Amino acid sequence: MDKLEKYINRGYSVAETEMIYFSPNMDQTVQWFCDTLGWYGNVLDRNEESIGTYGFVSDLPEEIMCSGAIMGRTIHIWQGEASERVVAFIRVKNIKKLRDYVITQGWDKISEICKSEGTSKTCYVTTIDGSVLCFYE
Repeated sequence: MDKLEKYINRGYSVAETEMIYFSPNMDQTVQWFCDTLGWYGNVLDRNEESIGTYGFVSDLPEEIMCSGAIMGRTIHIWQGEASERVVAFIRVKNIKKLRDYVITQGWDKISEICKSEGTSKTCYVTTIDGSVLCFYE
């Protein structure tokens, strides 16, 4: 069976993929994404102690993101222990503007733009939780 036949016979396709990010302090993490990257986000679910158990962030306002007009660009945040390694590989347009924006927000845990992992322009941002976001162009 060739690759195309296998794909057709499978009977389904993936509409979009999104990532899950674990955070021990969801309110702090969502605020970091909003303040440092200029994204949008919200903590939607909380437990009995009012600790966030589910939230999200996206580079788009919630109204656009939820409209279905654009493929998923959401990071879902679940309560838990953060991973101190690369947790996302995010393609952007104009990586220099991204780096400049993060620096003007006062965040210095960002690499220079470099060639890495098969991309010509890559930049690593370490989040408030110690996780690393790999942005590439």
